Amino acid sequence: MYCDRIKCPELEAHVMSAEEAASFIKSGMTVGMSGFSTGAPKAIPIEMVKNAADLAIIQGAGLGLLSELALSGAVSRYAAFQWSRDMRNAINSGKTAFSDVHLGQLSDKVRRGTFGKLDFAIIECSKINEDGGIVPSLSLGVSNTLIECADKVLLEVNLAVPAEIEGIHDICRNELKPLIGILERTGETVFRCDLSKIVGIVITNDEEPKINFRDTNTVYQDIARQVLQLLDKEITENRLPSDFTLQAGVGGVANAVLQGLSEGGHKGLKMFTEVLADSALGFIKSGVISEASTTTLDLSPLGLEAFFSDIDFYKKHIVLRPLEISNGVPQITAMEPVAMNTALEADIYGNINSTNAMGTNMLNGLGGSNDFCRNSKLSIFITPSTAKNGAISSIVPMVSHVDSTEHDVDIIATEYGYADLRGKSPKERVKGIIENCTHPDYRQPLWDYYNGALSLCGPCQTPHDLSKALSWHQRFLETGSMKQS
Repeated sequence: MYCDRIKCPELEAHVMSAEEAASFIKSGMTVGMSGFSTGAPKAIPIEMVKNAADLAIIQGAGLGLLSELALSGAVSRYAAFQWSRDMRNAINSGKTAFSDVHLGQLSDKVRRGTFGKLDFAIIECSKINEDGGIVPSLSLGVSNTLIECADKVLLEVNLAVPAEIEGIHDICRNELKPLIGILERTGETVFRCDLSKIVGIVITNDEEPKINFRDTNTVYQDIARQVLQLLDKEITENRLPSDFTLQAGVGGVANAVLQGLSEGGHKGLKMFTEVLADSALGFIKSGVISEASTTTLDLSPLGLEAFFSDIDFYKKHIVLRPLEISNGVPQITAMEPVAMNTALEADIYGNINSTNAMGTNMLNGLGGSNDFCRNSKLSIFITPSTAKNGAISSIVPMVSHVDSTEHDVDIIATEYGYADLRGKSPKERVKGIIENCTHPDYRQPLWDYYNGALSLCGPCQTPHDLSKALSWHQRFLETGSMKQS
């Protein structure tokens, strides 16, 4: 089958159907897949789970076909981040063993054999050049590592991604010295692979799965106002440059913060992040953001349309890098970003739970939040003060699961205010968190808990009453609310 996107004569004979390509995958194999929300293979995985079982999947961050893979029952293990209700259900029901990994460490773990032998890599690309260089599509994730480590490689050439995307990628390894500038390039724009490892190529023309981001609401806008007030103070007091670098995920709060920065007259800001969403495209157009580095273009259909329609412009302002660079410690430290990540809950001492509801049920995974919060210039965690219409307080006596410890958290912000934890002892943090971040309905109960723990423990470093520390979570599980009757 001829395809003008496959320029390498040596590989033309490997074009086949998705069913033929999937037949290489056998039960019990470990399979690495490209993708960080976008850029995942779309045809071969659907076919492989029809005849293979007990599969272990490694992927930077899955969305797209994860529901189909989970519902098939063929996936017994998954790493390392997922946005899928069905995969989440498979994990929490014990059907799929989930390895939650710091994304900045994922490539290194694959290379070290943490997940065992990698049998196959299935990689989406947009084009294959004459010399065999594989042009990626909309994300990099850990695809370069999967190609490097897999015994065999299957490719999906997706015609829905314009060939003109070539040139936006910078593929290098984190063992190199840290980058000096956001747009500095030290690698290649293509993947390199021993051509003898490529055993099948499938031609697709599949659009990305629709990504629906939460709209900004009044609570998100109020949180954003608190963050903006903090950032303005940091700039005024010369702790932060006016053209600072920002790391932020997707969602309503991040959008509201960017909108506020725009309305405040900020120009020439930079982004060094793992996810670039729709809102960032508009702010790049307007000059609010001048340079952006990410591992994925996490765009809605409208965002993709805007990107594809002006791809040459965006290639001048955006670079896509592998996870080991976008989330690598040396790079984050060198870029000195303000890191803004979401907390599921925080406790009165500043510990953060980002992943496990009531300490037991996995939501999506840790992702890169800890990569950034530990190594950034300023680490901010944001959360609405309550959830479930007020039945859950996001500020609790003790978090039910710890993802980011108090040592890595500078600021906690809710719609009511922010607590600056820098330089403070555990007991000094309590007042700021309770008074500034907690919903009014839960402030006195938190003070009651703390004063009781202080009375019980005496002059210790971190007062806790272990008989009551998780009683709020237990009350919710028993009654449907953390509120005391």
